[in-house]
Amino acid sequence: MSTHAARFRSRNYWNCAAAVFQEWLREPTQVASVVPSSPVLLNQIVDRDCIKTASSIIDLGPGTGGTTEAILDRANDTCRVLAIEKTEGFIEPLRSIDDARLTIEHGDVIELERILLAHDVRSPDVILSGIPFSSLSPDAAASIMQSIHRVLASDGTFIAYQLRNDVARYAEKHFGTPESTEMVWLNIPPLTIYTWRKNGPY
Repeated sequence: MSTHAARFRSRNYWNCAAAVFQEWLREPTQVASVVPSSPVLLNQIVDRDCIKTASSIIDLGPGTGGTTEAILDRANDTCRVLAIEKTEGFIEPLRSIDDARLTIEHGDVIELERILLAHDVRSPDVILSGIPFSSLSPDAAASIMQSIHRVLASDGTFIAYQLRNDVARYAEKHFGTPESTEMVWLNIPPLTIYTWRKNGPY
């Protein structure tokens, strides 16, 4: 277990769960779940060598920060983690994560390239996305995917955990078929984890 894990336990699960439920009630098409992600899902997302060895990781749509905590728990001590969250109700729970490696940006992923430039993050090794691509307009989804592929390191990894398979359709043009797909049933709702590896520059 990471030496960083203990500090995460002080976060109140029920406060995070309440924030997720409230935002789901307010914007059900924009929030993928009514409860935070399960430990089983989080473990399958982040228990990877690419997370453990990364110099920089981007967490898109982290919600209240379950994935962000899990990333920080596995990442090395010098890794930079940038979490980009659009939903205002999730920002306070995210900011309760006490870790100097973490930067939180309250913004829209449609501006991914501008946000990374503002934070001087170049060619991240890993990009994770919990953004429900099925709820985006086709133009927005295509634009975000193009930006993800463009900014990702030449041998970087893109991981998306999704309820529907729309993300694969948008990713295929840039990344090809997924390196792996894993269904996680022990989550509400069950989600699929898609993993792509970028081969060479854009």
